[in-house]
Amino acid sequence: MTETCSWKPETAAGESKPATNNVTDKRGYGNRWQFSVRHIDNLLRQGLPHLKIGKRRVRILVDEADAWMKERFGARRMN
Repeated sequence: MTETCSWKPETAAGESKPATNNVTDKRGYGNRWQFSVRHIDNLLRQGLPHLKIGKRRVRILVDEADAWMKERFGARRMN
């Protein structure tokens, strides 16, 4: 299940910008990277950015999570 965020942040002048972050759940983010939900749980414990809603519901901001993944597991050249 992939959801799109409809929240629009406001600027200092009070004008709203269009939302650019896609929001998904653990299963959706796992499908994006071909990871299991259990692996996503492990990444969440390691610091993957997410929003916790209530006791069980987790939503992942795709842009922030992708930036975290790139920073943490960026491509390296192996000689």
